[in-house]
Amino acid sequence: MTHQKKTRLLPALLLLAVITILAVVIAPRLISQSKVVQTLQSNAKDKEVAELLATMSNNPNKDSQEYKEVRQKFCLLTARPVAEREKAIANIREFLHGIYPEVSKEFNPEFICSKFNGKPDDSGTDYNSPATEFYEAENHSFEVDPKTNHILGFGEAERRWGYNEDGTRWHDPIPEYDYSGIYSTPEELRQVAERFLTEHKDILGIDLTKMTYKFEGTKPGNFFMHWEDKNVSVTKEHEVCGDIDKEREGAYQDANGTWCIKQKSTNYQRIDITITNGGQIIIYRNNINDLDKL
Repeated sequence: MTHQKKTRLLPALLLLAVITILAVVIAPRLISQSKVVQTLQSNAKDKEVAELLATMSNNPNKDSQEYKEVRQKFCLLTARPVAEREKAIANIREFLHGIYPEVSKEFNPEFICSKFNGKPDDSGTDYNSPATEFYEAENHSFEVDPKTNHILGFGEAERRWGYNEDGTRWHDPIPEYDYSGIYSTPEELRQVAERFLTEHKDILGIDLTKMTYKFEGTKPGNFFMHWEDKNVSVTKEHEVCGDIDKEREGAYQDANGTWCIKQKSTNYQRIDITITNGGQIIIYRNNINDLDKL
């Protein structure tokens, strides 16, 4: 290599060395500063959440405008970012177009609030990680799993009511239900229901091919049925005390002298629906997130 080429390479090598040193020294500091900012933001959010909860707790009138405004702030503050909820909105729209196939308009689901689990260390409620989200659209309510955006529940939204200035009563309208009576047997409606559940399995997170069907009964205009997956379950042991035969195997007395026994209960994943004689699903429930609530 000539002296001239070495001279040209020297500045480039020095620049590369400086960049490497800066990366090693500055990058950890930037990461550390980012963590500090995130911690400060989290602490500020936790403080505001606590203040809003206290305000709601001190206001016994849940129908008051003040309570409603504070609750709305709380729900939006503890919600997932809007961008993360877009998939849930899209899934709800697909569900609505499935039960209202003749409607061509764009549905506009509204986020209502979230439900939260306790922290892993049982130190309180984890308001930074929603366990379930609730939405409303077309006078229907939706329950969504924020981890997957799958729809877990669907039914009629809570109907708000009140009084007008002239003393007359007002209330939210009920959804439009199809009771045309074009179906009359459970088997017909099973086929309609299974077609809907299969066509929309991606937004529901279910696979009917792994589930067992059972018809539960009917009331005027409505049919009730469910599907159960015996391969998805939670089994827990719990104590039963009181009217226990002391001669029964495994029976014992607790500290108070009451006869008790340990029993095991199992919950299986189950899909429950109510469908009208017009072939419209009006209630849907997937218990997958409640299996451990025995």
